Amino acid sequence: MQEEKSAVYTVILGVCLLLCLLMLGNMLMGRADTGTAPAAPEEGDAMEFHITEDDIASVLTEALPFPVEGTAVKISRDGTIAVTAAVTRQALTESNLVPGKLRTALLFLPERCKLYGAWSAAVSNGKLSLTCRTIKLEGFTLPEQTAQALSDAFAAQWNIRMEQRDFTPQTIQWQDGEAVLLG
Repeated sequence: MQEEKSAVYTVILGVCLLLCLLMLGNMLMGRADTGTAPAAPEEGDAMEFHITEDDIASVLTEALPFPVEGTAVKISRDGTIAVTAAVTRQALTESNLVPGKLRTALLFLPERCKLYGAWSAAVSNGKLSLTCRTIKLEGFTLPEQTAQALSDAFAAQWNIRMEQRDFTPQTIQWQDGEAVLLG
């Protein structure tokens, strides 16, 4: 009985030793191969840059000049990017994004406000541009200059990300929950 266990353990030890040697050999061969350049994409292969709803929520929080919470994004097949988020009245006031008359109106809004915006996106001259279809704070439409400032900041953040990846978009394709930029 003891001899049977010893033989089984010896076989297991031998297999483990062989696997370790194979892994070491594979690692050494892999390191020697890292000097070669990766194959260039073929002419027919188009580069793609996928933008998901989570990506938009993340970039939006970076691009906005005020903090938001509870961001929800919906990308629809018709090319609409709809965003809802919560923002505090104080953050909006401190952002200096809201012009004088509206700043006074902010005093009558609740401390925590619902922000809703809808944008359409287009690609021109290798850059992504966003057009604000509507932007509302607690049901009140924000001024055009505020909508334009937010759209420009949002688009600029995406263009920076694409430049960092050496990606130049040519067209955009829409799917439910995702936009695919083709380069």
